[in-house]
Amino acid sequence: SSCSGKTAAVDPSPPIPKRVLPIVGNATGKVQIQTVSGSMGYPYNSYAITSVEGETVIVDPTEMPSRALVDLKPAAIVSTHGHMDHVDPKYTGSYDCQKISYTKADIKTRDFRIYTVLSCHQGNVIGTSNVVIVFEVNGLRIAHMGDIGQDALTDDQLKEIGKIDIAFMQFENNWSSMRLASEKGFKLIEQLRPAVIVPTHYSDAALPVLEKKYGKITDFTNVVAVSKADIPATPLTVWRILNTH
Repeated sequence: SSCSGKTAAVDPSPPIPKRVLPIVGNATGKVQIQTVSGSMGYPYNSYAITSVEGETVIVDPTEMPSRALVDLKPAAIVSTHGHMDHVDPKYTGSYDCQKISYTKADIKTRDFRIYTVLSCHQGNVIGTSNVVIVFEVNGLRIAHMGDIGQDALTDDQLKEIGKIDIAFMQFENNWSSMRLASEKGFKLIEQLRPAVIVPTHYSDAALPVLEKKYGKITDFTNVVAVSKADIPATPLTVWRILNTH
């Protein structure tokens, strides 16, 4: 109250938080990997990978910020399969660039080679509409495993995918019959044995299991910059790339 006895008006509205958007470009001198989705339900499926030289590709876009809001200028947009949490038709359609929509493909951009390996979302019959996507850039080999739901990777798949530095991998997904109790996700990733695992579909209940199996988890907020020299010598190291977008 003031001296007059009158009470000043109070605005009950909380302050509006500053909007966090993906980073455009790359000034790190390393390969930059960042979460890019605005999805509350599926924040860890979608990534932008940017080369040292600044070229960007988008993998499994969902609920993406519009081109008008932030223009990532992708050289390619690729999806592992057609479920709504791995595609964003409006965003993908807004760019005239190379695209892979969960088919067998092998493309090159200025800085990337991107190719796919056929896989299966549910069961063990490998079809033609679900893929693992491999990215080769600046000496790194990165794989997005999508929502692979096989009980095991085949010898042919392992040969095609090859040695991987960083793998995006799910651990809990009912649509792939993947639950913590079955440990199917752990069995698949232990076949592949990437140096770094970045979890995609998972709950908080998975975190102590991951730490028990593979050691302390390292968290990054939205973005990590990595070179070949940063890749751990010990395989199956877990990095979480959080999403505050």
